[in-house]
Amino acid sequence: MPSLPTRALFTQLIDDAAVFPPGNFPLDEAIERRAGRRGTPASDFVGPLLLPPSLVDAALADPGGLVITVVGRAGTSISEVIAAATKVADSAAHALAGVEVPATDGWQDAIGLSVPIAVEVPAGSGGLNVLADLAGPREEVVAKLRTGATANNAVPSTRDLAAFISGCVQHGLQFKLTGGLHHAISTTVTTDSGTEDQFGFLNVLLATDAALGQGDPEALLDSRDSDSITSALAGFSEARAVTTRNTFSSFGCCNVLDPIDDLTTLGLI
Repeated sequence: MPSLPTRALFTQLIDDAAVFPPGNFPLDEAIERRAGRRGTPASDFVGPLLLPPSLVDAALADPGGLVITVVGRAGTSISEVIAAATKVADSAAHALAGVEVPATDGWQDAIGLSVPIAVEVPAGSGGLNVLADLAGPREEVVAKLRTGATANNAVPSTRDLAAFISGCVQHGLQFKLTGGLHHAISTTVTTDSGTEDQFGFLNVLLATDAALGQGDPEALLDSRDSDSITSALAGFSEARAVTTRNTFSSFGCCNVLDPIDDLTTLGLI
């Protein structure tokens, strides 16, 4: 039997974006699904529940002890995110894991919450310019890039994602990704509007490791050779896995069982 990768590669890699598109699970169902995973091996791989400010009050009424990250998407005011996050932080029954905000004026106001702040930047040169502004002594600041298509955003090119990863490494920034990372290996899927290339989260892990080693992450993002990808990850030491995850912190997924099922199918967990 081939050796398994260290679990440090996958622990809390997947943030629970069940209430966001395209999953759009009702809040009560999203909470019920989390409760059903509690105590199972799948729970090791899942991070906080991502919620918009509008759902925070309802979530705080749940007695289950939720770990919540408050997410402000484009058009949400920073003050609204901070107000909702403060409610979570002040709750005795729940915990605030972080906040996510767009790279708009005032995002720095969230620094006082003393939790990681993921700042979403656009793909391409505009986003790369923002990375320098995020870097510095503020260890709680994380860069965020959207890797799934929306009405206003196309899937970033392989070159743009590789440049983002390399830019984060260059500036000493952690990063997270959101949208489109439903599969372990990069692939092409059929959507209502045609076909769409999607990145694999294992490809991103290897690309991050390459960037940390001053290599070129671009070819690794495009690879669809599952055997070579899984073999490479199986060779990671614990220290190498931790170093990689200290840069690529997590990705949001609306159905966290999809990527976990992929890991199982590939024999990695």
